[in-house]
Amino acid sequence: MRIAVVNLKGGVGKTTTAVHLATGLAAYGRCLLVDADPQGSALSWSEEAEGLAAPVVALPVKDLHRRLPALTESYAHVVIDTPPGHEAIVASALRAATVALVPVQATVLDLDRVTATVDLISDAQALGELYAAVLLTRTRARTKALEAAREVLEEHGLHVLAAEVPQRESLAAAFGDRLADLGPYGAVVEELRDSVNDKGDSDE
Repeated sequence: MRIAVVNLKGGVGKTTTAVHLATGLAAYGRCLLVDADPQGSALSWSEEAEGLAAPVVALPVKDLHRRLPALTESYAHVVIDTPPGHEAIVASALRAATVALVPVQATVLDLDRVTATVDLISDAQALGELYAAVLLTRTRARTKALEAAREVLEEHGLHVLAAEVPQRESLAAAFGDRLADLGPYGAVVEELRDSVNDKGDSDE
């Protein structure tokens, strides 16, 4: 599985999501975490933690889809952490991926800004098979805003994962943690694996 964690808007939890997913997937086969963000947050996380379950490489380049195959031959899974705002890097990451995961917060601003990311995903899907899903992050359970967000996203034809990532202080403070406990991201990993396997793809 090759997952690109994408959203052109910043502050939605992309790096936190990418690091947790890579850590979770490492239990099912060798996983490489690719830091495609020029800010290098995932790489800094790994340095702070003195290593993660998945090794991290920095590759904030616009031709990521061309460079990755040579780097990932021996890996069962790849997770790509992408930057906000850099359309060319995100587009290249999507071309390298089999899964596009879009972390989105349940706010009016976030829902309004997700359209540009969805357009990039559609462009990538026209070039090859790409499964896309939305992950609601920093959620507050049983709120009208959360229900409305799901409705709006699904009305736009987007698949929204049943698993959610709630607003938690432990997640906000997770930077530099080796993540012995995936918390709510454990359910995200399992749902993605099930969804991809249901489409007939292997876990390799």
